Amino acid sequence: MSNAIRVSRLVNLAALAALGVASVMFVSSPLRAETMAGVEATVTFDHPVEVPGKVLPAGTYLFKSLDSEEIVQVFSADQKHLFATVSVIPADRPAQDTDNDSFIQLNKTRADAPQEIDGFFVSGRTTGFQFVYPLAQVHHRRG
Repeated sequence: MSNAIRVSRLVNLAALAALGVASVMFVSSPLRAETMAGVEATVTFDHPVEVPGKVLPAGTYLFKSLDSEEIVQVFSADQKHLFATVSVIPADRPAQDTDNDSFIQLNKTRADAPQEIDGFFVSGRTTGFQFVYPLAQVHHRRG
């Protein structure tokens, strides 16, 4: 009978431990250093640039993330005209630029083509947005 009591106690302890671990996992929320919803940056370009699917002429634009954090919209500076809606993925800010103001990261392209916007980062945030280009365009850029 004492063996049965020991086994029963061990089973109860194991169940209690599993319940404790499960409750900690259920109650704990995923760690996220910062939310990227509603992030915006106003940028002026002195030459044409490209976002996936659209060439933007020289001018001032507002880049704004949506609540989904997977979409960035590009507006005119006065927000009266929507130029593009672009898929993005989170990107770590380059370590050497953590104290800088907001900035746009550009890809090098051919001399006869507008520079592609790779992503954007805003002041005070360690992560930003990397633009998602169609695979065919990425391969063409490398070739």
